[in-house]
Amino acid sequence: MMGVSWLEARVSVHATEDREKVVRALSNILPLSGGKIEVVEDVFEGHYGNQIRVITVRIKDGRTASKVLEDILSKLPSHDRRYLLETLEERVDKNGVLYIRVSKQDAYLGEARIYEGDDVIRIAVGFQGGRRKAVSFYRELLKRLLEGKADRG
Repeated sequence: MMGVSWLEARVSVHATEDREKVVRALSNILPLSGGKIEVVEDVFEGHYGNQIRVITVRIKDGRTASKVLEDILSKLPSHDRRYLLETLEERVDKNGVLYIRVSKQDAYLGEARIYEGDDVIRIAVGFQGGRRKAVSFYRELLKRLLEGKADRG
């Protein structure tokens, strides 16, 4: 069966940041609990000896991952969905994995916005069926969301 097979979201919590605020930003974008959702927190030492936490949300169930992806994309303003559509070819790797970066600051405020900087929630979405089919699937999904749903908020 082809389609979305998994979704992973990853965010860094730097020593200067409030962990609870970062968790809130993440939870504003996607669910952090449920039977098919795994949340892992790792602690690393940064370049200057500072502590960096990395919170990873993994959804290994394709149906749940697909639903979460659609929810994330539907939270984006239409100009961000159009931007994803325009940049889709460079966002999907040879294995059909889609990469999206969402602003951590905006997520904390309850808004989903594409952001190409460093202070982001990184989202990767796996797809079974290869790159060409993945690009086609994501293109159709984005077009459907652009045509069928009004902006939230």
